[in-house]
Amino acid sequence: MPRNSGVFATLPENFFSPLASPNREHYAALLVLYFRLFQENSRGLEREQVMRSFTDYLGRNRDALLADEPGELEEDFSEEADPRQGELDFDSGRSQAEGPPASGLPDRTVASRFLRKLIASGWLDEETLPDYSRVINITPQGRPFFEALARVEEGLKTEYESHVVAIYSLLCGDAAAENGHYAVLNAHNATTALIDSLKVLSQSIKGHYDRFTADAASVGISGLLHLHYDIYANDILDGAYKRLKTSDNLSRYRPKIIKKVGDLLADEAWLADSARKLSRLGSGTMSDGRRRLETMLEEIRDTLRAVDPLLEDIDRRNMLYARASIERVKTLLEPDSTIAGKLTSLVRELYAYRGHDRLCHRVHALRLFAPESLYRRYRRDAVEPKRAFFAEDKEAARRAEEDLLLRLERQLGPAKISGWLDGQGGRQRLLAAADLVRDENSFVRFVYSVLYADSRPRFTYHLEENPESPVESAGYLVPDITLRRKQ
Repeated sequence: MPRNSGVFATLPENFFSPLASPNREHYAALLVLYFRLFQENSRGLEREQVMRSFTDYLGRNRDALLADEPGELEEDFSEEADPRQGELDFDSGRSQAEGPPASGLPDRTVASRFLRKLIASGWLDEETLPDYSRVINITPQGRPFFEALARVEEGLKTEYESHVVAIYSLLCGDAAAENGHYAVLNAHNATTALIDSLKVLSQSIKGHYDRFTADAASVGISGLLHLHYDIYANDILDGAYKRLKTSDNLSRYRPKIIKKVGDLLADEAWLADSARKLSRLGSGTMSDGRRRLETMLEEIRDTLRAVDPLLEDIDRRNMLYARASIERVKTLLEPDSTIAGKLTSLVRELYAYRGHDRLCHRVHALRLFAPESLYRRYRRDAVEPKRAFFAEDKEAARRAEEDLLLRLERQLGPAKISGWLDGQGGRQRLLAAADLVRDENSFVRFVYSVLYADSRPRFTYHLEENPESPVESAGYLVPDITLRRKQ
């Protein structure tokens, strides 16, 4: 691989050295501290303000500091050294194991060293303004890592509600009409982030379950309760999973988003205008931009339709964890209350077996194991196989065959329903529910049409829901929906 390619073509080679040093915890804390101050100010931070914050933090954590690397405690003649100190005591003969470094250095000098290392490794940058004031800025390559550290420091939270609202606002708002290319790009990114968040939640539950199964045999009841109510409940039940089950954003906005995507895909003028604007952002042609827009819109629609299996998997994993935790606690509290507990008690009794009277297995009603307690399987009588009824009655077989063919002919399969919709004018126009339902026969076919359009991706029609109240047609109360034939 060429030296100018890869991650470190952008990042300095020693970029991660502060986070790999013995003082990595303090470097990470200082980076987060700087990032919080940076967010509160509209401009870069003056060096003096950064130094005050670093000095205050390192002064509180002085005893926990360790030597980063050889040469870290060499003499420092920077402007941060206090001239009143005279000959600085670096205690160069002290090893890392004997105590914290720089025990004789002022807190401000130690803070200056930490700041210079962050600047040298490429996290921060120092700029001298025309008025000779010095400002500490975030480097471009360090910006995404600052955000990641801040998220980890405040506790990782699985977010999905904001993604759903963002998709709805982008596609169903006024911005989509004027700047559709930007709206679709951002909505596609939000859809990907939504699925990623749900996957992270599912994998987080699996991680807690794996930790529980690994520690369940070695911890007691208090340890199991700690894993369930202190760790799992805090990370999953009271956080992301609770928001997932109590929020209705997904169920409320998903039908509207899917309907809007269908409208945009059918709007030729909007597609042409958005494709032209999208082609200006890159080197592709208008046809490339149109295909890209259509692909992103279809992925948004298909992803939102396919999110239900992922939600079911999250519920299944949560139920599996809860069941395993409860069963393990019950086994420790009341060993005889579960089959596993009874088998465990039986094995222990067999291991310490001294006679029939001590074998209290409680698996079945017998009080002891003896030859009389053996279960004997009685031989079943041979059963004569039934003869086929049509072997002697050919007329009955013919009638059964005709009845079967008639039932197959009357089955309303996808092909037959698609042909019925085409016959109602589906190739030329949108088909509304009120126009399709005219009698009992058409109502049944309408129900099958909605079923196939909503559940079968290869069905020739797709469903578009309108945010209106149900309408009455031919004495039936049907939802105000339309069916559009796929191109």
